[in-house]
Amino acid sequence: MARGMSARTGLLVLGMLITGILNSLVSKWQDMQCVENCEPDSPDKPVLYSQPVWQTLQMFVGEMSCLVPFFAHVVRKKWRRWQRERARQAGGENQSLISVNDESEVAPYGSVHASFLRVNVPNLFGGLLPVDGDGMTAVHVRRRLNKWWNLAVMFVVPALCDICATTLMNSALIIMPVSIFQMTRGALVLWVGLFSVMFLHHRLRLYEWVSLVLVMLGVAIVGLSSVLVNPTASVVLMAARAADAQAAIDALLGLAMVLSAQIFAALQFVYEEKVMGDHEVEPMLAVGLEGLFGSLLVLTMMPFLHYFIGSTPAGHGGYFDMVTGWHQLVGVPRVLWGSLLCATSIALYNMFGLSVTRLVSATARSTIDTFRTLGITFVSIALGWEVLQPLSGLMQALGFTSLAYGTFVFNGVVAPPRLLLTRRERAELA
Repeated sequence: MARGMSARTGLLVLGMLITGILNSLVSKWQDMQCVENCEPDSPDKPVLYSQPVWQTLQMFVGEMSCLVPFFAHVVRKKWRRWQRERARQAGGENQSLISVNDESEVAPYGSVHASFLRVNVPNLFGGLLPVDGDGMTAVHVRRRLNKWWNLAVMFVVPALCDICATTLMNSALIIMPVSIFQMTRGALVLWVGLFSVMFLHHRLRLYEWVSLVLVMLGVAIVGLSSVLVNPTASVVLMAARAADAQAAIDALLGLAMVLSAQIFAALQFVYEEKVMGDHEVEPMLAVGLEGLFGSLLVLTMMPFLHYFIGSTPAGHGGYFDMVTGWHQLVGVPRVLWGSLLCATSIALYNMFGLSVTRLVSATARSTIDTFRTLGITFVSIALGWEVLQPLSGLMQALGFTSLAYGTFVFNGVVAPPRLLLTRRERAELA
């Protein structure tokens, strides 16, 4: 695993953080929009937009939209290749690139060292692989599949994991306090680290495990600060009072759901790293395929959820009422524009995230993703959505310090403590 970050990786990380923060803030703003009983003199309580099924679909539709620019790029490259072939047949240009077919071996070209060449490998993705002086690829060789649908079906698994994780987290938010939800999300980095070791055979050093623990503790402390502001959100206090017994049960159930969601999210990250490490696939295509299968799965489930739950008297107007959700989505301009912005930002966020996974690792991506909590909090405070109090502010500062330090150490931005290094690692850093 690379310890430092190149300029390209740094830009991808920055793009991932910016789009992730934007998506979270727009989603929060969308949930604050009134869709019913919005008049000031209305005798009924205002109803805010809350349609997790439609919001999940908008996420996948946004990801699926990445297929449009990807295939437009593929068509453009094939058109340019056809033009070059015509010019070559007419006695035109003299190519400086080696063109190889699927059965050819990559070899050095002339007296020029092959590491300075890019070989034109004809495949669906138009991948260009660098070669070394021995005629082999200088980096890990990714396999190319002859049929595009053989690659496409591989992204059914991450789409299923994404649906399970999103559904569990959205359902947990309905029955548990946001503060406890935030505290348990930090477990993602540990699950990703553990699955990377188990399934990808990565080797995490001692200081890397310590960094992951610091990231998890940082997220937990930030969530704990919200509990200090609102003590009634504490599971322990709710369980201690009989009147809040059901709320405590719901919170514990939500806790289990969030932890389960983190397992699915970690499996998604690790599986994506495995597929993109073994196969030559552009991140834009990967995001688009996940969005395609995710959209198909959600659209398949929505009629059943509406028929068995949403169309019943108890479920009318609820989370699974497709008709009500559709009218709220298209009937309120702010909600509609928020949905379009959410779809766009989640597509860009996942594209940047998969690029980071491809260049660095799934574990690095998970630590960086957790770090966006800092940006979300700063913007929320600036917009007046959150108010810092002395005790909660101190706790949040402590949590963010732990979160930032763990993220920087794991990703090689800050040197790890020498106490956690082996003798060989100390010599390498010297």
